[in-house]
Amino acid sequence: MARSIQLFSTEAANLLPALFVGSVAAAGVQTLVPRSVLVALGTDPIWSVVAMIGLSFIISVCSTVDAFFILPFATTFLPGSITAFLVFGAMIDIRMIALLRTTFSTRTIIQLFAVILLATAALSWLVNLVA
Repeated sequence: MARSIQLFSTEAANLLPALFVGSVAAAGVQTLVPRSVLVALGTDPIWSVVAMIGLSFIISVCSTVDAFFILPFATTFLPGSITAFLVFGAMIDIRMIALLRTTFSTRTIIQLFAVILLATAALSWLVNLVA
């Protein structure tokens, strides 16, 4: 029991700062960007996906916290764009590019980025068509 409590405490200590940063960023976007802009962007099947892919690349919160971060946008954005955020952000973000540069060539990173971007965009657009 003591070991379980210790593991829970360690995990919570690692995740809570990322959750806090993600919550502050989501609240900032929701507060600073006018609602009309968010609704217009979020209801377009293509631009909503592009926006969420861009946001997931820039935010770089933590793949564990992404679902909590994106939750406030669920009522404004289409399901495909939410999918884009969750899929793309978990695979490629600013931190991952920096990490990949330590091992792979720039050409390989660009190819990997392009494949993930296109696959995520296609999957998300398909989700928007079905939903």
